[in-house]
Amino acid sequence: MDKRVRQSQGITETDLALFHRMEAGLPLTADISRADILLCTLLDRQQALVARHVMPQSTPSLYRRDITGDILTPDEHQQIFRALRTGNGGRSPREVLSNGAPIIQDIYPIETREKRFIGALVFETNMVAHERHRRRNRSFRQAVRWLQEMCLRGELENTANLSRFDQYDGSYLVDSQRKVVYMSGIAANLYRSIGILSDIRDQSVSSLEALDVDLVEQVFQTQSPVEVRRESDDGRIWVRTLVPVSMPSVSWQNYWQTWGWYSSVPRVADDEIAAVLVLIHNATDAVLKQRELNVKSAIIQEVHHRVKNNLQTIAAMMRIQARRCETDEARQVLTDAVNRILSMSVIHEFLSQDEHQPINIRELCQRIAGQVLQVAVTPEQQIDITVDGPNIRLPAGQATPTAMVVNELLLNAMEHGVSERQTGRIHIELTDLGGAVRITVTDDGLGVPANFDLASSESLGLQIVRTLVTDDLKGEMTITTVERTAEPSDRERFLTGTCAMVTFPKRALK
Repeated sequence: MDKRVRQSQGITETDLALFHRMEAGLPLTADISRADILLCTLLDRQQALVARHVMPQSTPSLYRRDITGDILTPDEHQQIFRALRTGNGGRSPREVLSNGAPIIQDIYPIETREKRFIGALVFETNMVAHERHRRRNRSFRQAVRWLQEMCLRGELENTANLSRFDQYDGSYLVDSQRKVVYMSGIAANLYRSIGILSDIRDQSVSSLEALDVDLVEQVFQTQSPVEVRRESDDGRIWVRTLVPVSMPSVSWQNYWQTWGWYSSVPRVADDEIAAVLVLIHNATDAVLKQRELNVKSAIIQEVHHRVKNNLQTIAAMMRIQARRCETDEARQVLTDAVNRILSMSVIHEFLSQDEHQPINIRELCQRIAGQVLQVAVTPEQQIDITVDGPNIRLPAGQATPTAMVVNELLLNAMEHGVSERQTGRIHIELTDLGGAVRITVTDDGLGVPANFDLASSESLGLQIVRTLVTDDLKGEMTITTVERTAEPSDRERFLTGTCAMVTFPKRALK
C-alpha cells in the first residue's frame, strides 16, 4: 500500500501512519458492519486509488475479487470523488447492481488534525442487508456507527489480531451501566442452550455466566479489547471477543443527527468507553472434529511408522538370505527386491512424520540414492550418485510410484551402466515444468544397445517403471544414449551415457 499511497496528493508520513492504524481495524469493522470497506485516496483530479479493500466474513462480499490497488474514476464514483475533494461525505445509492439489488454507500471523509482531507472510508452494503440492519436494535446500530468512527480515527489498531466475526457468530452489547442493551438471536440461542433465558435485554450482565461478567468488567477498566477461548466443564468451547466502543465526538454526533441518529446509550465522560461489544463464536463442533482428526492422524502416522519398521525388517532378512545364495543370479534378484522394499519404506517414513504434508521429491531421491549405494555397491567400487534440481513437492499418491520409478532407474543404471567398473557416476536431475515434473537419470556408461526397444524390453525393472509411469503417474518415459564429446568436462560427464527421462503431470496438493 505504501508505494502507491505515497503518490497521492499531499500525503505525509504522519498521514501514512494513520492509514496503517485504520487498516488494522478494517477486518473487524467490515465484519460487524456487514459491508465491504474501501480505503480510498486521491492520486489526481481524475484518479482515486483503492489503497485497501476488505471483504466481510459475516456476509457475502459485493465483489468477486479484492480490488485493492484498483483505480477509480469520477464518472463511476462521483460521491467518492466529492468526499475526497471537498470533505463532504454522506450516504447514496450506487447505480451498479449486485445480485439484483442496489448498493448503498456510506462515505466518511478522512480528516487530519490539521483539518486536511487525505482520503475517504467507503462502506458498501447490499440494499437487502442495509434494510435488514435498519430493523436491528437501535443501540446495536449506534454501536456499529461508533465502531466505524473509531476505525476512521485509527483507534482499532489493537484489534488486528482478533478473530474475524462470522455470519454464524452471536453478539451482545453492554452499556456503561453494565446492562445488556442488545443480544442477537444467535447469542440468545447459545445462552438458551445452557439454561439462560433468551430475553435478558435491559438486565444486568450478571444474568449471564460469571466469565462474561469478569471479561466485560476487564474491558471497561482497561479500555482494551480481549479474546478468550474457554472450555467449560460440560465440554462447551466458546470463543469470546470483547471490543470497547467509544462514543463519537461532538462533530460526528452532529453529522449523524442529520441522518436521524440520536444516542440511546447513557452518556459517559470523554475519557471512558460507552459500551462493550461481545462477539461469541461456538467452536465446540470444530474443536471436537479437529481433535478426532488429530487422533486419527496420530494413529495413521503410527501405522506408517510400524509399516516402515516391518519393511526394513523384511529387507534385512532378505539381505541375509541374499548373502547365502549360491548363484549370482539369485543373489541379484534378492538384492533388487531389497531395494524395492526399502524404497517403499522411505515413503512410509515420510508419511509417519505427517501424512498430510506433501513429500519433497528431491529429498526422496537423495534417500533412495543412499540406500542403493548401501545395498547394490560392492566394497571395491566407488560409485557417486548426485541429485540436482529444485525442491518439488508432490502428494503421497504420486510420491509412492515416483519413489519406485527412481529406485528402478537407479538399479538399472547400476546394473547396465556401472556394474562392471570400479568407478562410475550416476546423476539424477529434477525439473519443475510448472504443471509437470521431469526426472532424468543419467549414467556415464556406454549407453543402450543399438537395437534397444523400451516397449519390448523384458527387463523386470523397466517393465515395473513403464507400468508405474503410464498407469499410476499418467506420464511418459524415454531411454536414449547421449553421445560423448571427445574430452567431456566434469559437467558433461553427467549428461552422457544412458539417459532415462520420465515426465508426468502434477496432481493438485490437498
